[in-house]
Amino acid sequence: MKIALVSAPVKTGDIAFNAASLMDSMEHCAGKADLVLFGESVLQGFDCLTWKYDADRYMAVSQRDAVIGKICEMARKWQIAASFGYIEKDGEALFSSQIVIDKAGEIVHNFRRVSIGWKDFTRTDGHYREGERFEGFFLEGKKFAIGLCGDLWTEGKPEEMCALKADAVLWPVWCDYTAEEWNGGAKYEYAQQAHLCGNCVLYVNPFCVDKDTATGAKGGAASFSGGRIEMETPAGNEDTLFVEV
Repeated sequence: MKIALVSAPVKTGDIAFNAASLMDSMEHCAGKADLVLFGESVLQGFDCLTWKYDADRYMAVSQRDAVIGKICEMARKWQIAASFGYIEKDGEALFSSQIVIDKAGEIVHNFRRVSIGWKDFTRTDGHYREGERFEGFFLEGKKFAIGLCGDLWTEGKPEEMCALKADAVLWPVWCDYTAEEWNGGAKYEYAQQAHLCGNCVLYVNPFCVDKDTATGAKGGAASFSGGRIEMETPAGNEDTLFVEV
């Protein structure tokens, strides 16, 4: 199974731009990959929330919203599965989630981040929530599991993930290391942490294109195995890494 790890361009709070970016990458990867994997919160951008619920509930989207339906339609049209992060609204609750859409355009999995690092928990109320556990799911005959960013750094969670014995662990993140910090050493720390979580861990970070380019995710993708970097694209640019599972 071929997987494209895409460090797609993202603008904070600009759902129309970000959705178009995702779909452009899906079209580009059609025929080259079975699944396109994007980073955490790429639909709205990680810093899109104000921690005031009356505003944030309008930034979040549900699985039934038109923008999700459009991406499902494009997955079906181009016969390519896609997984991307978004701020999810479910009733009155908000989550940092990662959705998985198969080649038929059907939602086959929706993971909700289990660690609290996606939110400013000193300011949020009970509307901002986490999921309960990691879960395995199947796509193209392979077993996968998802951990979002800080999930795999949380005490006890690497062991929980490893116990699932997935063929590949998907690790979408939003990391704001500078390109120099990531390429110069942080990636090796992530490779060691990934070793605690599974035999094959696929990491992808978005590429933030906000006007303030000093902050935000700087891209980069990697396939980790045995505490090593098997394949990678460096941080600092929009890019796509093709791997096989």
